[in-house]
Amino acid sequence: MIFLYCLLSVVTENISLFLKDRLGTFYIFSSFTVIEYTLFAFFFYSSFKAKNFRYLSLIGTALFYLIAIFNFTSKKAESFDSLTASVEAILIIIYCILFLYEHIKDSSVIYVYSIKKFWVVIAFFIYFSSTLFLFIYAATFTIQEHKNYWAINNFFEILKDVFFCISFIMRKDTRKTYPLEDFYADI
Repeated sequence: MIFLYCLLSVVTENISLFLKDRLGTFYIFSSFTVIEYTLFAFFFYSSFKAKNFRYLSLIGTALFYLIAIFNFTSKKAESFDSLTASVEAILIIIYCILFLYEHIKDSSVIYVYSIKKFWVVIAFFIYFSSTLFLFIYAATFTIQEHKNYWAINNFFEILKDVFFCISFIMRKDTRKTYPLEDFYADI
C-alpha cells in the first residue's frame, strides 16, 4: 500500500508538469490529497487492532471526505488546497499517535522499532507534523514566499522517503511473538 502511494506520488508530480497549463495544479493536487489520505487511512484502519481506533478512523475519513468535497467544489483553481491538506495532516497525526500508543501498550512487541509499520508511521508523523503549519498558511503565500518556504516541505518529503526506504529494506519478521507475561509464567 505504501509502495502504491510512492508510485502515485511520482506519477502525480509528472502529470502536474504536463497538465498544469490545462487543468491547473489545484485539481491535480487536490485529487492526489484525497487519494493519499484514502491510502493512509486504509493503512491505519488495517493496522489498528482496537475496534474503537478503527471506528475513530472511519469517522475521521467521513469528515475528511465531506471537507474535501466542499473544498473541491467551492475553491478557485489558482490557490493551494490548504484546508484539505491541513485536515489530512491533523487526522494522520492523530492516527500516528493512536498507532504508537497501541503498539507501546502491546506486551508482545518488545522493540517497536523492529516492526516495518513503525517506520512508516514515524515517516507520516514527522512529515505531517513538520508541514502542518506550512499547509495551513500555504494558501496565503505569495509566489516568492511559496518558493522560499516550500523547501521545508521538500526536505521533510525526502526525510519521509528515507523512513519508507528503511521500512522497505527491513526483513519481514517471521518469528512468532510471545506476550511478555508468558516469559514469567514458570516463576
